[in-house]
Amino acid sequence: MSGCGRQADGDKVGPAAVVERTIVHVRARWVLGVLVVTGLLLQAAPVGATSARQVGLRAIRATESVSALTYAGRLHRGATTVALRIRTDTEDGDGEGTLSINDGSAQVLLVSGVVYLRGDINFWATEAGVTTAQQLAGKWASTAATSPNGSQLARFVDGSEFLPVVLGGLGSAVFTPRGRARVDGRAATVLVARRPDARTSDRLYVARTGRPYVLRIVLDTSTWSGTITFSRFNLPVNPTAPSGAIDLDTTSGAASG
Repeated sequence: MSGCGRQADGDKVGPAAVVERTIVHVRARWVLGVLVVTGLLLQAAPVGATSARQVGLRAIRATESVSALTYAGRLHRGATTVALRIRTDTEDGDGEGTLSINDGSAQVLLVSGVVYLRGDINFWATEAGVTTAQQLAGKWASTAATSPNGSQLARFVDGSEFLPVVLGGLGSAVFTPRGRARVDGRAATVLVARRPDARTSDRLYVARTGRPYVLRIVLDTSTWSGTITFSRFNLPVNPTAPSGAIDLDTTSGAASG
């Protein structure tokens, strides 16, 4: 009788032991089930206010850290509409693309601190007057990116200057989730961002796969309104300066009309 209910090695085999082991097994399966269900809920749950801010800040940091990108869209300020499609290297500032201001358009490059542009007659008429437009329409011209005219163009072509224009101030914005969308075929999380002291809000479309880049931003600020779409992240940009460009900084009267 002294060995009843126990094996020779001392392990429990009686009814109480069986019940105890059953309880431990059930508890383990319950905990595992809770973890699995919780994980599924976290994946399926919509982005909340707290995580929306995290998503927004990560997207801004990721986009600002790229070495190159393409941006395209239209911006409005008062009576001025700017349409652009630019490929830019955000590290050295070089870039190339097209830029339209109201009715005029130009091919524009920024290479080693010099802006090169070839505008149509409407572009030059708006920027420099009718006389200059007749002289320069369809021809390559150049100006230093630090000159008064060059600096205004360079801020659209140099990504390191353009990104702060559209993303600046969002670091302290309040982000609110607004569902999902697709941008040029890519899945995106939509966030509404209200900047400090702003009466209106911007809308960000953040990539849901890969790096969380801002794929599109719809702006509604006191400075600019409009939509800009970003793509071709980190792809090399190597614009080549055209030969024979007319130097506006040394050509008397060329930029004055």
